[in-house]
Amino acid sequence: MQAFAYVATYISAVALVGFGGLAYAYGLQMLLVAAGNVWLGTWMVYRFLAWPTRVCQRALGARTPTQLIARGHESPLLGKALAVLFAVFLGVYASAVIKGAALLLAQIIPVPVWILIWTVALLVGFAVFVGGLRGVLYTEAMQGFVMLVGICMLVGAVFAAVGGPSAGIEKLAALPPTDAVNNGFVALSAGEQGWFIISLVIVTSVAVWAQPQMIQRHFALASARQVDRITPLAMLVLTLLVGGAYFAASLSRLILPAVTSPDEVMPMLVRMLLPNAGLQLFVLAIVSASLSTATAIFHIAVSALAEDLPGRKASRGAWLAGIIFCVLLSGGCAQIKGQLIALLCTTSWSIVGATVLVPYVALVRFGKRCPVAAWMSCVAGFSVCMFWYLMAHKSLGVLPLFWETASIIPPFFAGFAFSLAGWFTGWFLVRDRHSTHPFRRELF
Repeated sequence: MQAFAYVATYISAVALVGFGGLAYAYGLQMLLVAAGNVWLGTWMVYRFLAWPTRVCQRALGARTPTQLIARGHESPLLGKALAVLFAVFLGVYASAVIKGAALLLAQIIPVPVWILIWTVALLVGFAVFVGGLRGVLYTEAMQGFVMLVGICMLVGAVFAAVGGPSAGIEKLAALPPTDAVNNGFVALSAGEQGWFIISLVIVTSVAVWAQPQMIQRHFALASARQVDRITPLAMLVLTLLVGGAYFAASLSRLILPAVTSPDEVMPMLVRMLLPNAGLQLFVLAIVSASLSTATAIFHIAVSALAEDLPGRKASRGAWLAGIIFCVLLSGGCAQIKGQLIALLCTTSWSIVGATVLVPYVALVRFGKRCPVAAWMSCVAGFSVCMFWYLMAHKSLGVLPLFWETASIIPPFFAGFAFSLAGWFTGWFLVRDRHSTHPFRRELF
């Protein structure tokens, strides 16, 4: 259950549909992203972070990821700041996930999209209110299984259409290179295009370490031995999901006509190859991916509002109020067409990861606590990552001379570098006051 829940929280419609469309444009080099998700985003996490997180959480009595970091670094004010960060950025990110599910449901249900958006948002809120963390884990495990069935069915249909995986790779290799794949469709591109793929691997596989919805999955671990059973299954399921989706989307160039938008690739592929029942099952799989991610995000955002921000255990009324706020925020933002909203949705992982990754890993892996270092790391990571998006992002940059030279550096990279520098600066400034947590003895 925990293996499927972790994968279902990790993977959303953005990964299966959005990145699937990128695989159509960039070819088999997108499999590097899948490999990074499997090894860096799953194996590394369960090998070095999952059980230490559980031990730290139990020792500190933390109920949420926010409390884990705040209590670990002995700074309640840091917890309140992170609560606001998580509630806002994850709440807005959930709007993109909910809208993706609504748009896909509209393919098989003749209902206006705006009604489906509010319906999905209410269903997610209801699941979080009724089930709590355990209910979210069970529903995510079920949704992860549905995703697996849908993707396997699509991969089989693509293999049949292109004559099998080996024949498909040979035909793909024979296609002439394009600007996006200047070394061909079966090799890593040179220059900025290849760097884009590598950066995508890091952002989707390393920034995920510090996402609160992923951290909370480790709170349900019962023993270190359980980790050994979860890891191979989670890696296998993730390989089939993202590896299968990206492989099938790469081969789809052999059978699809010219596609103008990457988001059209997977829907076109499904409509072309699957019967009506298969179409409905695949839509259900993608909607399951969206719902599983949205429930995890809602749980974190509501916890931040109802418990972390006021600094006390949430009452039933506060929990309900937090859910209502998240439903209104996510459902309302999903109705808006705006560049800023889209930017926040697509970059929340980078911003949250750049803010939290360094103090989180320092705490749970090395047992180091230092409120000054944690604050300097979080502020530096958040500020620089946001600055990079606003000043160096090609669509929003307001200083052209700056973004022309810096836009090839992903904002997460810049934010993480400054976050790390902030940590060591703070650690040095109060080197006579920092300490090591006693729970570290349970790990080593």
